[in-house]
Amino acid sequence: MLNKKLASTILLLLILIGALGSIIFSPSHVLKSYQIKNTLKKVESSQVESVVKPYLGQSFWRLNLDELHAQIVRLDWVYRASVTRHWPSQVDITIEEQQPVVRWGKDGLLNKNGDIFYPSDIKAFQNLVELDGDDGKAKQLLKDLVIFQKAFDQLGWTISRIVMNADNVWQIYFVKQPTIELDAMDWQHKLNRFIRAYPLVKEALRKNARLYDLRYSNGFAIKQNSETQQTDKTGS
Repeated sequence: MLNKKLASTILLLLILIGALGSIIFSPSHVLKSYQIKNTLKKVESSQVESVVKPYLGQSFWRLNLDELHAQIVRLDWVYRASVTRHWPSQVDITIEEQQPVVRWGKDGLLNKNGDIFYPSDIKAFQNLVELDGDDGKAKQLLKDLVIFQKAFDQLGWTISRIVMNADNVWQIYFVKQPTIELDAMDWQHKLNRFIRAYPLVKEALRKNARLYDLRYSNGFAIKQNSETQQTDKTGS
């Protein structure tokens, strides 16, 4: 008798679970809304809406979240995003926006991790330092910028642009100062040597300099402005 009651109870529970499951997971249960869970400063909410709108009316449980997520992260200024179902008929969207720290070439930007991204408009960021080179060297160039700027702070120079050429030569541009050329071989020694020697360079040479070439093993060259057509070599 007890076994029959237990069997009946189990059967009833299975029926209830099945009925509940059929309601919850029914294909007729559709996505009706979405909510952006954080405040957006650069990503336009209208862009998010244009991505999500085609998914409204689709089955809540059969909705392809990976596909929706992939479309959201392709939007301008989106660094990372999460998309989750929110019972009974909503998806929640959280977006982490890109935070640019420098420009990359003429059209791109770099975030603090050295990741390149290309928004449709970067006019508001023309005041940032520009880095340029092979895309695979973006992260390293960002680290180089920090190291170089710390070194040139000793002279009161401010970097405006760094270019890494294919032959591993840095061209370092400054605000109202001559350009620096530096190669990768023993670069720390060459840079430190220049920082120490610069205050000893004659005022006339400094005033007319357009480029300091640090690539020499025993000193550096001072290339003068075009009207003088002169190159001076300073040893250490």
